[in-house]
Amino acid sequence: MQLGFVRVIAVVVGTFVAAGNGMAADLLLNYGGQCTNYRQSVMPLMPVEEIRQSVAANLESAKAGMDDPSVLTSRQPAFIWAMEARWACSTALGYLNGGYVDEESVQKCDCFHQQYVSFR
Repeated sequence: MQLGFVRVIAVVVGTFVAAGNGMAADLLLNYGGQCTNYRQSVMPLMPVEEIRQSVAANLESAKAGMDDPSVLTSRQPAFIWAMEARWACSTALGYLNGGYVDEESVQKCDCFHQQYVSFR
């Protein structure tokens, strides 16, 4: 229970810090703005079932990372990228379950997950 409370506080503080700086995780300049080029992802060009499997796998990976103590205590921004990946992949999966491929959310899911993995 204590770890969950700490995680919630970290998310709230991180949200206010990011909002105060006027930046989202994909635009953090001190990390090179890694996902400003998310539109370069080729995932939307894959067959729909492969997209669904990749998005679902990325979502599960991001969720697992958000519960991983090594991610929670890391000085790297892995937790932020895991949160962003979880959000984008959940959105993409929701569209996919409704029969629609939302290219932007699929591309962000791919990019944010890649950034999460790179900081692990």
